Amino acid sequence: MLDARDNLKPARFTMHPSDNFPWTEFIEKLLAAWQLCDYSDVPEAFKPIKQIPPFVIEGLPREPVPQQLKVLASLRSQGYFATLQNPGK
Repeated sequence: MLDARDNLKPARFTMHPSDNFPWTEFIEKLLAAWQLCDYSDVPEAFKPIKQIPPFVIEGLPREPVPQQLKVLASLRSQGYFATLQNPGK
């Protein structure tokens, strides 16, 4: 889902709690993958279990990031994505 500076996919990357996650770019890539039905690069947590409604895919880019995150959470609660697991448990 992420592109390296040399346009190749990185083998590994690390984010720290203080880092700002690039939600805008991430959501753009999710939308493209969902439209193409190509989930090969989509993280398991965001691979659709059932088809995302077209109005969501069309409307999500027009929303600000906080609202986009609420929509993703709503989709998860409605069973469109697998339940998130706490890796520490």
